[in-house]
Amino acid sequence: MGLVITVEAEVHPTEDIEKIKCAILSLFPDCTFTILAGKIVGESHSIDTFAQILKEERIRDTARSVFLSSLKKHPDEIIFGINKQVATVGKVSFSVENVPLGNIIITIKGENLRELIDEIAPDTRELR
Repeated sequence: MGLVITVEAEVHPTEDIEKIKCAILSLFPDCTFTILAGKIVGESHSIDTFAQILKEERIRDTARSVFLSSLKKHPDEIIFGINKQVATVGKVSFSVENVPLGNIIITIKGENLRELIDEIAPDTRELR
């Protein structure tokens, strides 16, 4: 599909940048990083591990809702935040508000994003 996934997180002085990198890599193992002042930016091209986590955690309906909501606002990309602390243990918790240490902001760009949503976060009501 030619996906480009950008992952961004603020790095506070009290945080270990290696832990943040590990958190991101647990979701996007092919991610490559650029370290900026107070920020880490990564780029990935594979959604497979993230999709598997959504399935294992049984949060595909929530993910679908978050992705479709974003697509309505930004028709060419999917933008959402996940809790940074939860990501450090390889899990996903979607963020709807700011948290003290900040979120990991994920932007997915590519063709046929609606098809991607249907693939990684199918409407499970139809699967029952």
